[in-house]
Amino acid sequence: MKTLKIIALLLVSFIVFTSCATVAEEIVPTYDPSVDPDDIDLMGYEYIITAIAHGDGQGAYALNPESGYNVRGDRLLQRYKETEEKYNVTITRIDGIDFGRFLAFYSSGLKYADLMFACTNHIFCSGYIQSGYMHAFSDMDLDLHCGIYGTESALEAGRLGDDYYSIMAYYWGFPAADVVPAMWFNPRTLGFFQQPNPHELAEQGNWNWAQFEEMCEVMRDTSDPDESKHTFAAGYSNEPYFELGALYSNNVHLANINEEGRLVYALNSPEALEAMDFVRSLAERDLIVDLGDRFNITPFVENRSAFFMEYAHMGLSSEGNDNLAYRVDDSFEWIYFPTGPKGSSSGPKSVFGFWTRFFYAPANSDMEAHETLLPYLFQPLPGETTENWQDDFERNNFFSKESFNYFVELRDKAVFDYSVFVDFNTNIAPLLKQITRGQKSASESFVSIEEKVQKYIDKNYNDYLE
Repeated sequence: MKTLKIIALLLVSFIVFTSCATVAEEIVPTYDPSVDPDDIDLMGYEYIITAIAHGDGQGAYALNPESGYNVRGDRLLQRYKETEEKYNVTITRIDGIDFGRFLAFYSSGLKYADLMFACTNHIFCSGYIQSGYMHAFSDMDLDLHCGIYGTESALEAGRLGDDYYSIMAYYWGFPAADVVPAMWFNPRTLGFFQQPNPHELAEQGNWNWAQFEEMCEVMRDTSDPDESKHTFAAGYSNEPYFELGALYSNNVHLANINEEGRLVYALNSPEALEAMDFVRSLAERDLIVDLGDRFNITPFVENRSAFFMEYAHMGLSSEGNDNLAYRVDDSFEWIYFPTGPKGSSSGPKSVFGFWTRFFYAPANSDMEAHETLLPYLFQPLPGETTENWQDDFERNNFFSKESFNYFVELRDKAVFDYSVFVDFNTNIAPLLKQITRGQKSASESFVSIEEKVQKYIDKNYNDYLE
């Protein structure tokens, strides 16, 4: 491919946009997409995007939508077409990712894809970045911090040392930023027990552990002989979303970057013990109920449970036909996990975690193609702006403006939890569940795994630092 003469298209401006009760600063770029760069011709280059997605793959925010399915899907198809015409390129979309095929192609010197939309654990836990199979976007001539490639914390989710390997199409809004934990509440259950609205409590600064515990005590009703008709405030499951909510809300992280830039285990702290004691106390008193399956939303749907927790995609109709929106007859609302004693009402409420999806660039894709296409491709879709791009997303996924604002807060304030570097499924998740169920103590558990987890962190992160 001939050398590309790239003319700067973007002027970056910064504005503060208020979209939730707590104001967060967001970086918003200003573009003039009508300006045509000179002499940029990709000579028919095939730019391949392959993606793992939730749901049926044909929802409103699929990367390869059916024509005519909905307005924003058609706008994405229009963006692909405009990009192809503008730069003489062919954009090919492939549903799903075959990592075995990717490795086979790579070892044969063949390109599998230019962009791979994949979960963090698939990329980091398999060592694709550590082994040099991915380009660092920070090595490209891209303004990663202009806003279109995600928040600063989203970029951090793909960081190894000083290099950044993952991005998201922020102004597309899809596939949606998948943060954990997201929390939903059932207004009918709360109303039946005459409990306050969590939105109002959060606005007053009173959405905290103490208030939540009071609500759990009021909403526990086991008077009916039929256990399937008992009511309760919330449940925990075979995935430790409730436990993680307590930890994160009390300013606890699985691991932290220290002053030397090295990643260190961080669960052995007073704040972590306090969080797990809180969860265990609720469970021991049967104030929160063991749901078993993480997808058991039946009590929530049947108005026998007030709260439910999972990854954010579970509450978005655009992410699949088996989600809350298709199973709850009436409205449900978004909120964040109540704030712990050591947490902050203005701090992060969720994390980019083990299953969060980002775009990655295989090392045998063309960097000049990325540098040319991404600044144009990832802009707000045709007919949308940096101010109104979320309007359609809000209308089609949320029952209230307040819930949308809380989703925005969960998304834009999320931080990276480094779960992919602590061997989360083996080292952390089982212990959290055992602590909640009274099988192990938090203090002994967190101390017992420290050396093992730190060795895993060193092997998969620190040993790759320059």
